[in-house]
Amino acid sequence: MSESLLAGRNALVVGIDDIGAGIAQAFAAEGARVALVHETSSQAESAARRITAHGGRAHVESFLMDERNSIAAAVTRAAAALGGFSILVTNLLPDAKPAALERCENESFTHAFACVRTVVQFMQCALPHLRENAPGRIINVGSRYGEGINEGIAAYNAAAWSLVGVTRTAAVEWGQHQITSNLLLPFAVTQEFQSAHTKRPALLDMLVNQVPLKRCGDPVRDIGGAALFLASEETGFVNGEIIHADGGQHTAGPVLNPVKFG
Repeated sequence: MSESLLAGRNALVVGIDDIGAGIAQAFAAEGARVALVHETSSQAESAARRITAHGGRAHVESFLMDERNSIAAAVTRAAAALGGFSILVTNLLPDAKPAALERCENESFTHAFACVRTVVQFMQCALPHLRENAPGRIINVGSRYGEGINEGIAAYNAAAWSLVGVTRTAAVEWGQHQITSNLLLPFAVTQEFQSAHTKRPALLDMLVNQVPLKRCGDPVRDIGGAALFLASEETGFVNGEIIHADGGQHTAGPVLNPVKFG
C-alpha cells in the first residue's frame, strides 16, 4: 500500500467554514495532523470532531481578526501542539455582500481589507515555522472575482484581487526558502450556496449549469483534493500560480453573480 500523501506532515488551516473544514478533512485523511484556527473555537471544534471520528488528528485554536498579537499567539500555540508545521492554508475572504462601487461605504472596504491584513499576518507569523520545516507550502483561498470582476460587490472584488498580489509577492520573496505560495479559487456547495438556492433555486441552477462539469464542487473531495495537490511534495516547483477548483467555470465566460439578486 502506498504511503499517504501527507504522512508525517503538519498543517495549519485558518478559516473553518465549509471550504476550510473540507480542506482540513482532506489533509487529515491523507495523514496530516491539522490545527484548525477560527475566530470562534466552536465552529473549529465541530470540524475537529469530524476529523477525529475518522481517525484523524486535529487541534483547535481561536484568534481575533486583524489583531497581530492574537494571531501570533494562535500560531505559536498551534505550532507547539503540532510539533511544528510545514503547510499553511488561509481561507479568510469576507462574505460577498452587495455593495456597488458608487454606494460602497468605507466600512465595507475596512472589513474586506481587515481580512486581507489577517491573511498577511498569518503568513508572516507562520514564516519562521515554514522555513524551519521546509519545504513549506502556503495555500491562500481566494475567489473567482480575484481574476474577473462582477458588479455590485466592490469591496469583495478589491479584497479578492489583493490576495493575488499578496500570494505572488510571497512566491517571489519566500521561494528562496523553498516555500511555495499559490492561490486556490474554489466553487463548492457551502451553507451560503444552499441558502441562496433555497431562496432562488432557478437562478442557482442556472449558475451551476454554467459549470462545464455541470455540478458544484464537494468541499472535501474536490476542493480538498485540489489543496492536497498544492500541499504535496510533488508540487514543489509550482509557485505563484492561480489554481481553479471550479469545474471549469472560469473558462465559460461571464459568471452569473447571485449576490446581485439578493
